[in-house]
Amino acid sequence: MQKTHKNCAVGAISLLTKMNESVLAVSAAAILATLATAGTAPANEVTAMPATKPDRLIVRTWGGPWRSSYEAAAAASFTAKTGIPVEFDVTDFNEIQVKVGQAVSAKARPPVDVVLTIETMAYAAQVQGVSIPLDPHLIESLDQLSSVAIPEGATNYINVSTYSQPIVYDPAQVSLPDSISWQEIFDPKYAGKLFVTNTYSSLLYPVAKMMGLDYTTDDMTPVFARISELSGNIGAAGDEEEFIAGMEAGQISIGVTLAATAIELGGLKWIVPQEGAVVSSESFYVPAGLPDDVSYWAQIFIDETLTAENQAKIAAGIGEAPVNLQATVPDFMKGDPAFPITEADIAKYGIVVPVGIEARNNNDWQAAYTAAIQR
Repeated sequence: MQKTHKNCAVGAISLLTKMNESVLAVSAAAILATLATAGTAPANEVTAMPATKPDRLIVRTWGGPWRSSYEAAAAASFTAKTGIPVEFDVTDFNEIQVKVGQAVSAKARPPVDVVLTIETMAYAAQVQGVSIPLDPHLIESLDQLSSVAIPEGATNYINVSTYSQPIVYDPAQVSLPDSISWQEIFDPKYAGKLFVTNTYSSLLYPVAKMMGLDYTTDDMTPVFARISELSGNIGAAGDEEEFIAGMEAGQISIGVTLAATAIELGGLKWIVPQEGAVVSSESFYVPAGLPDDVSYWAQIFIDETLTAENQAKIAAGIGEAPVNLQATVPDFMKGDPAFPITEADIAKYGIVVPVGIEARNNNDWQAAYTAAIQR
């Protein structure tokens, strides 16, 4: 299930600092009103199906199990229902964002029709005006989705799966009790054996919570100072590839990464500390500048990815939690705090950070974090 996008978006997320922050003030009621009036139809009418169909849809995704899972589930059922073939583009998510932006700016057709990316990039596309508002009339399963699917401020994208970053460890080298705090990784017994991500979110928010600080209002300087105390423990930093390489080489024995990465590597255990673990999302958006019929069918494709049946298949394939609450949860996720799905479990085990918080603070926080984890 390996994918190396989760913790390597430092440069990409810096796009967020150029956003119009007025989006952040949108209330939940206003979001629903915006969604309800998106598209060409009045709020109480269903958008009319166009008379034409595109000869194909091009969907940007990651390779490996992401491509194969979406192909076998949503693409297959979409094509069966519509007759429209689906092709996949596995261009890097940073690169495709730039290409979409360049196409929209040049008033040219974007290179893809649907983009699967991380939420921060979908949010950037929305605020920069390179994506279109999604029409809720075309999302038939809308009332089956968790609150994570359409976060406050989201009008042009929808979250389709979530992933968390718990503490992952090698049980042959590390023994942990059933309940721990994030304080555990500060223990000097892990000197030189700790892995941390190269982006701040996986540690900043849990450590802030551990310290009793509110990242929405409090100064995070003390949190970065606390994180800097990990420097003697840190043996490696990076993304999922670096975590896997470090574990395989015996360089590290404990770290912060995706539960799906631990499953892929095998032989590892993971635990969500008492303070919870950061929950992030993958999202779909439709680029601006597409022909009307393509924009319509692109949204129908997104709807197909959100059905309970396809959500279950995709969750099992990529190791991420579904956002459709009626989806059958894969056995390996059931009862695991690292895969919070219900509203109650998300509240208990997850730390869901509004993307706007990162938009306002990203550059400063990333710079402070990078300095803090220097060895």
